[in-house]
Amino acid sequence: MSLKFRIPAGEKIIVNGAVITNTSTKAMHFSLENDASIMRERDIILPGNVKTPIDGVYLHIQMMYIEPENHEAHYRAFQEAAQIAFLSQNTEDSPIKAVIFEVVGLVGERNFYGALKLLQKVRKQESAA
Repeated sequence: MSLKFRIPAGEKIIVNGAVITNTSTKAMHFSLENDASIMRERDIILPGNVKTPIDGVYLHIQMMYIEPENHEAHYRAFQEAAQIAFLSQNTEDSPIKAVIFEVVGLVGERNFYGALKLLQKVRKQESAA
């Protein structure tokens, strides 16, 4: 089963670590016919844009997802970021702590996409607050 995408003019995506830019003045449509790691520009966080501990966790999961050849280094950085994010929560019953536990489990299963989706919700809530 293929996965269909619409990429607006000028937007970038990453497919298996390769950056692809839609240089057209129109939206680009394509379908992905097999398994691949893919991220849209709007879902990517750059190191200079990390502002919260959750952003740091997201960044390192993102890097494991799009750069599997450097998994070990990214995994160690992820573990440190997850510990910092966990410890940054002031209360014992913080809902963010539960999310971090779930994310750690997803990463352990190598479900990077699922972990990123979960963290996107948390990041959206943080930016709205």
